[in-house]
Amino acid sequence: MNKLKITALAVAAALSMMTAGCGQDISTNDKPVKKTAVTKTASDSSTAEGSEKTSQTTEQTTTAPQTTTQATTTTAEYRDESGTADPAAAYASVPTLGQWMNGVVVCDRNKGEKIRGLIGFYSDDSSARYFTSMVNDVKKMVGDKVNVYTLPAPVSSAFYTPAGMENVTTDQHKATLDLSKTLDKSIKNIDAYGVLSKHTSEYIYYRTDHHWTTLAAYYCVKEFAKAAGVPFTELSDMEKCVKTGFTGSMYTYSNCPEFKQYPDTYTYYKPKNSYTTTYYNGAFQNGTPSQLFLDYAEGANSYCTILGSDMNLAEIKTDVKNGRTLVLIKDSYGNALTPYFIGSFEKIYVLDMRYTTIKLNDFFKKVGATDILFGSSISSFYTASRVDGIRAIMK
Repeated sequence: MNKLKITALAVAAALSMMTAGCGQDISTNDKPVKKTAVTKTASDSSTAEGSEKTSQTTEQTTTAPQTTTQATTTTAEYRDESGTADPAAAYASVPTLGQWMNGVVVCDRNKGEKIRGLIGFYSDDSSARYFTSMVNDVKKMVGDKVNVYTLPAPVSSAFYTPAGMENVTTDQHKATLDLSKTLDKSIKNIDAYGVLSKHTSEYIYYRTDHHWTTLAAYYCVKEFAKAAGVPFTELSDMEKCVKTGFTGSMYTYSNCPEFKQYPDTYTYYKPKNSYTTTYYNGAFQNGTPSQLFLDYAEGANSYCTILGSDMNLAEIKTDVKNGRTLVLIKDSYGNALTPYFIGSFEKIYVLDMRYTTIKLNDFFKKVGATDILFGSSISSFYTASRVDGIRAIMK
C-alpha cells in the first residue's frame, strides 16, 4: 500500500469519527460565509424548531503529499429534482484536477464553483465478510418475521475522482455488490451506487462537505421503499426548504480558502403528514418531545438540521397505519434518509451505531420492530470498529 493510500485511509477513518452534538461527522468552529437564509416554499411553514444550539468541534488531520493531476473534462448539465436545467451550477462536472491538501483531495481548486473535496474509500473481501457476518447474525437473532436490509451509501469519490487519481477509491459499486455474496438470501441489499449512478448530473453530493445531499438520500429511500413494499412520498408532496452558505468538512480538513468562496446550498424536505418526534439518550431513557428539523442550524452546521445530535436515539410516530416499525441503524449519512420514511412506516426509530448503548435484541422486541435497516456510508460497512460496536450490543 503506497503512502498516498495510507494517508487517505487515515483521513477517511478520521472523517467517519463523529464529534458530539452534531448530525455530521465533522463540525467546525469557523464562522459561515454569511448568515444562513432558510427559504420555505409552503406558505404554512412552521417557525424554527427546537431551542438548543449545535456544538462545534475542530479535529486534527494528517498531512498527505501534494499531488496534482491533469485529466480530460466531462461535464454534465446540472438539473434539479424537478428536471429544470441550472446552467449556473457545476455540481455534476467530473473534476479535471486534483491535489492532496491535508489528507483531502481538493479538485478544480482554481475553477470557481467547480471546486470539490473528496475522501478516500478502500475495500477488500475480508472486510465485506466481517460486516455481513454481523448482519447475518442479527437476522438469526430476530427471526423470519422481521425484515433486514442493508443500504451502503457511496462516498462522492465513487463518481467524481479525477482521472489519474484512481487510488483515492476502490470500486464502490463492486464493494456494494460484494456484500450480497455473503449476506443471508433473505436480506435485501439496496444498490445505492446503482441508483445514484443514474443521477450524477444532479446535486447528489456536496462539494465542500463529505456527505451526500438529501436529494441523493431521497432516491435511495425510494428504492428501499420498493424493496420493503411500503408507500413512498414524492418530493412534490413535501415542503422544500433551502439554506445557503454551507461550508463543511472539506474546508475544515483541507483549510483551502476557495471552499469559503464557493459554499454549498443545503436543501431539505419536510413531510406534510402528521408525526411526533421524541429524543432519548443512547440507552433509550429520558425521552423528551422535540422536533425532527432544527431549522436554525446554519453555515458549517447545516447538515445538523435533520436530527441534530447523533448522540440521541430518535422515536418518530406517524399517522401511517400499516403496523410497520422501522429501526434505522446509521452513521451520519442516515440523517438525510430519515424524513423520507415518515410517509412509509407507522413508527421509526433512529439510532447511531457509534453511540447507542442499548441491547439490540431487547430493543427490537420492545419497540415491535418489523423492519431493520443498516443505512450508512459505505465506509462504515467496511470499518471493523463499526462492526465490533454493533456486536457488542447485540444481546
